[in-house]
Amino acid sequence: MLAYKLPPPEPSEGWVARLWREQSEQDPIVHAHSGRVGKIAGLTAAQLGIENVEALKIQLASQFHDIGKLDLPRDVLYAPRRLTEDEMAIIRRHSVLGALRIRKLEATPMLSLLEDVARHHHERFDGAGYPDGLIGEAASLPARIAAAADVYAALWERRVYKSPISHDEVIGRMTDGDDRMRPTMFDPRVIAALKDAQPAIRRLLTD
Repeated sequence: MLAYKLPPPEPSEGWVARLWREQSEQDPIVHAHSGRVGKIAGLTAAQLGIENVEALKIQLASQFHDIGKLDLPRDVLYAPRRLTEDEMAIIRRHSVLGALRIRKLEATPMLSLLEDVARHHHERFDGAGYPDGLIGEAASLPARIAAAADVYAALWERRVYKSPISHDEVIGRMTDGDDRMRPTMFDPRVIAALKDAQPAIRRLLTD
C-alpha cells in the first residue's frame, strides 16, 4: 500500500533533511502547499498504475516542486494584489531557481527527478507553459503529474488574493476550463487519473 504521509526526516538523511528544513523553516506556506501537492501527485501516480516505489518518488519530488520560491523576494511572492508583468516574470523564475538549488546537491537519480519536477512543473501539455515551452510528452510524466497536482492544490487552497473553492469546482475548472484555464494545458491521462483519485484526495486534504 502506498504510504502517502512521509514523515519529517532526521538530519542523518542528508539532502532530504536539508531541503525539508530549508523549506519548512524559510517558508511554511510554500511547505504546506508543497506537502499537499505531493499527496495529490502520489495519489494520481498510483491511479495511473505506477508502482508504489515510483509513485512515492513522484510524491517526494513534488513536495519540493516550489523550492525555488525560497529565492524570491517575499514582497513580490506574497503581494495581496494583482502583480505587474515584471513581477510575474520574477515569480516565473522560481522553476529555474529551484532546479539550480537542487543541482548544487550531490548527483543522484532521485535528485535528478527532483530537479526535473522543480524546473518543469509549469510546463503545459499544449506548449503554453514555462520555462522551456515543452509540448506534450516532451515534459516527463512526473512533471506532468506535478503540474496538475500543483494547479489542483492552488485552486483548492485559500490564498491572500483568493478564496478557496470546492473539490468539485476544482475538477470542473481543470476539465472544462474557465476564463484563465484551458483543459488542453494538462495531459488528458493525468487529468483522468486525478479525477478518479479525487475521493482519496478529499480524504487526504484536511487543512
